[in-house]
Amino acid sequence: MNRNGSTILAAAFAALLFAAIAAPAAAGVNVNVNIGPPAVVVSEPPELVVVPQSMVYFAPGVSVELLFHEGYWWTPKEGHWFRSRAYNGPWTSVGPRGVPAEIVRLPRDYRTVYVHGEHIPYGQLKKHWHRRDLERREHRGEWKHMKEERKEARKEYKQHEKAERKHEKERSKHERDDRGNGGGHGRGR
Repeated sequence: MNRNGSTILAAAFAALLFAAIAAPAAAGVNVNVNIGPPAVVVSEPPELVVVPQSMVYFAPGVSVELLFHEGYWWTPKEGHWFRSRAYNGPWTSVGPRGVPAEIVRLPRDYRTVYVHGEHIPYGQLKKHWHRRDLERREHRGEWKHMKEERKEARKEYKQHEKAERKHEKERSKHERDDRGNGGGHGRGR
């Protein structure tokens, strides 16, 4: 075999070797990132339990995390959130910023801690939710009023503190003046 033939053979061998090495590597890199909608299979409308001091409800009798918040059903799957108008779908993907803060802030153990709370039948959910929403708004009004009262009290306190500092400053000035004048007793010679 001449020199050109061995060069071609070496190149062909290198190409085969590269193909043999690269093929498994390419197959190992292919990751399926298509996260489809969750397979939430609920045979009948679920009973719900409200998480105290929130507008979030959860379905304790369902094997997956199924939440209700402000008219939408929510469920996570593989680190992604999905929402729907109905408890059994169709589901649409929601970005992290689209998930309500009340849902994100749920305690990790909410299912075990609150499972014995008041169970609300599915047929009563809308009525219950609207009643809680009205109560929440009423309390917000009271909270807003209390917030304004606290703001006013802080303002009065700051004014009081300012007056106290001014009074203290004047008193210190008078004491310095009195020491500079020989005690300020007016002893004449």
